Amino acid sequence: MPFPGRSPSITVHSDTFWARVLLLGDLGFAESYMLHEISSDDLTAVFEFFIGNSEATTKPAAAGLWPWFFGKLFRVVLSRTNDIKTAQLNAESHYSESNEMFSSFLSPDMTYSAPIWLPKSDPCSQAETLEEAQLRKLEYAMRQTRVQASDHVLEIGTGWGSFAIMAARTTGCRVTTVTLSKEQKQLAEKRIRDAGVGDRVEVLNADYRELDGVGPFDKIVSIEMIEHVGHDCLGTFFECMDRYMKAQGGIGYFQCITIPESRYERYRRGEDFIKKYIFPGGHLPTVSGLVAGIDHGSRGRLIVDEIKSLSAHYPRALRSWKESFLANFELRIVPALRRRRPEMTTADLDMFKRRWEYYFSYCEAGFNTKSLGNVAITVGRENCVALLEDP
Repeated sequence: MPFPGRSPSITVHSDTFWARVLLLGDLGFAESYMLHEISSDDLTAVFEFFIGNSEATTKPAAAGLWPWFFGKLFRVVLSRTNDIKTAQLNAESHYSESNEMFSSFLSPDMTYSAPIWLPKSDPCSQAETLEEAQLRKLEYAMRQTRVQASDHVLEIGTGWGSFAIMAARTTGCRVTTVTLSKEQKQLAEKRIRDAGVGDRVEVLNADYRELDGVGPFDKIVSIEMIEHVGHDCLGTFFECMDRYMKAQGGIGYFQCITIPESRYERYRRGEDFIKKYIFPGGHLPTVSGLVAGIDHGSRGRLIVDEIKSLSAHYPRALRSWKESFLANFELRIVPALRRRRPEMTTADLDMFKRRWEYYFSYCEAGFNTKSLGNVAITVGRENCVALLEDP
């Protein structure tokens, strides 16, 4: 199935590519790209082409010498174990690349998740910035949870502090926010101080399972952190959220990347590029898995109030991140990498660049073809009458 206006093609530079793909499938394709054994003028279009033709390319008659790895291309990341120590190592492996590296491609608010863009029909939609779209998403999370000045809010997954800063600055509430990354904690605390809300925001370097005695909390927010929880720990995550949330009037907001139900079982047993090179220990749930996890983990005490799809908002953000990453690579990212890892060679730096370029295109194609989803789920206590009012 061709995608209008796109010309998917790859150029093979080394015969090693064929052996690598035959032996390693989609992981071999990724490694060949990182090693310059292949190239493409539009890698996203290549992914979209194979996803769109997945039925044909997974049939033995169409496969030829290939195992036709693209039928399993987006079964992104599995973690069979995600205990507390493993979870910390997994977080460090991605988020500790360097704050300078992430700041080189994120918008000034430093939000690393799906934004909410204006509708395409809005005359201002094409001119708005990624920062404006990210702030709109943070405002949406605040509206959904009805954050007010008297609240104590728990955030699971600090990022670089964008939600905590906005919540404390606009409402005057208190925020306790949790991260496993020491790099993130350091920069988040500086950004929080610079925003003038250091007296209302506390950043903890801790696992979400280790917060007993800190709460209880009026509101709980977690924006694209659940992907790091793992299949076996999803119920535990929501059991903890139930335990930390006040029994009267509590509200939670959980935003998460998801995978379609039909591919989940095959996906969760698999391994691919993103698990090995981007998010070790990551795991994408299904929407029904999230809802079941909320219900079972909380023993029915957290009630789903609303589910909103944000999937259509991700591709534009991923394109923006990729463009900024490539534009700033030599000027900002290479010096930061050389300071942290002076042993890196020119070849190492090039592989690093192509790994991230591959990642952005890989995910953009997933959202463009609805092979990946993104949902925002609002939950509340049974007695939470605040959810009856307009957000």
